[in-house]
Amino acid sequence: MLEVINLSKRYKGNDSFSLKDVNFSVGKGEIVGLVGKNGAGKTTLMKMIAKSQKPTEGIVKYGGQDIFSTDNLLEPFGIMIGAVFYPYLSAEDNLRFYLKLHGKSKYVSNIKPTLQLVDLWNKRNRKPKDFSFGMKQRLALAICMVDEPEFMILDEPFIGLDPDGMQALISVLKKWANNRNTSILISSHQLAELEEICGRYLFLEAGTLKQEISGQNQDIIVITLMRPIDDYEDFAKMHPEVISASDDGRILSVNTSKGSLNNVLSELTITCGVQSINKKQQLNQLFGKETR
Repeated sequence: MLEVINLSKRYKGNDSFSLKDVNFSVGKGEIVGLVGKNGAGKTTLMKMIAKSQKPTEGIVKYGGQDIFSTDNLLEPFGIMIGAVFYPYLSAEDNLRFYLKLHGKSKYVSNIKPTLQLVDLWNKRNRKPKDFSFGMKQRLALAICMVDEPEFMILDEPFIGLDPDGMQALISVLKKWANNRNTSILISSHQLAELEEICGRYLFLEAGTLKQEISGQNQDIIVITLMRPIDDYEDFAKMHPEVISASDDGRILSVNTSKGSLNNVLSELTITCGVQSINKKQQLNQLFGKETR
């Protein structure tokens, strides 16, 4: 359905690429998580898929067609990258205007259940200029979902939702993917929720796609060190089975299906000391709390 082929981005005035040679695909009905540390390139990647930025190199295909050479290919997309709405229209009128603007008035009946889902129905007559940050995020999410898109790009959709609202959203996204074959590319700092909803993960690091991992993969272990690793980049180059380190350098995630776990453990034991090894996949520890 969606194909990203050798996608790269270098901003004007920069010597290095912010995103380099990224390749992946998202099939019909798949929910794919996009994770990585701050500055890894996740938002840049999403913006290029949404055509708000042009790639320096590479192409993005949807339904076999290059989205940058053909108009209206993203018409069935729901896109949430930042909160975009009219601040002086009411919440309900924002959804009505969006549907009218895109010629999708047949979905007007979705407005109430969608606003209920994001807990804004009781605030439907208020203007978002007076909303809190979380409420603005929820309104942007409602606009993204109201016309039942076949492909959704969601950047941090869980911000501002309470636990009940988050679980409701997860339930809806799962149903859409299963019943309507909706494909979803989703990023979030709530990695525990991504673990619950995603069937596959794309790990970005320093602008490159380091690894793709199935959500059912049981070969990932989390190693907690007694002291931080000195030079993670050099260590990761020598050991391709190492996926990532937490921000403080004390928690490493390792894919045991690649390379030699014994070699990794031996070196870490000597250089840093190993405090614990957890065989359970714990995505919320892979990258620390900052994953935008």
